[in-house]
Amino acid sequence: MESAFDKATDPSVKALDYPELRRVPALEDDMAYYFGVDWQSTVRPTAATKEYCDRIRSIAVDEPPLLVAHMYTRYLGDLFGGQMMGGMARSSLKLDDALGTRFYEFDEIPRAKPFIEQWYARLNDLELDAGAKQRIVDEANLVFAFNIKLFDELQGGKRAVLRTMWGLAKGAVVSR
Repeated sequence: MESAFDKATDPSVKALDYPELRRVPALEDDMAYYFGVDWQSTVRPTAATKEYCDRIRSIAVDEPPLLVAHMYTRYLGDLFGGQMMGGMARSSLKLDDALGTRFYEFDEIPRAKPFIEQWYARLNDLELDAGAKQRIVDEANLVFAFNIKLFDELQGGKRAVLRTMWGLAKGAVVSR
């Protein structure tokens, strides 16, 4: 996904591509923690992962503004719920701090709420017509479907996704 952002020349993608949101180094740290330092030669993507990646590669070529939907669902979702998800993972898996949950840690973003508000403001300032906006919304819905497939492959199923989303929403309301 991030390599597609790097190659993109579309102004909407460039406007929302903050380096602080990039997750590849953190994800690589987590993969090494769980699967060993040679994880890149031993771990293979699942069918749902391949389908998701194929979609990103396709829209990066055919309709780059749709990458905004992937930025939104991946980055903002992880930033918004990341501290909670990381904490839940550390607690349930009995992990030490910063081991296996780097993906959920955004070290360069000290306060998530103002950052998210800034990102949304920049999103709202994009010069997109109604059709482009609707295609991005449709793509975001497709991204959620891809994520459900990933959960299903990991034996989580739709109920696990819904429980997770409910927990995040409930936590957000309670924290207000």
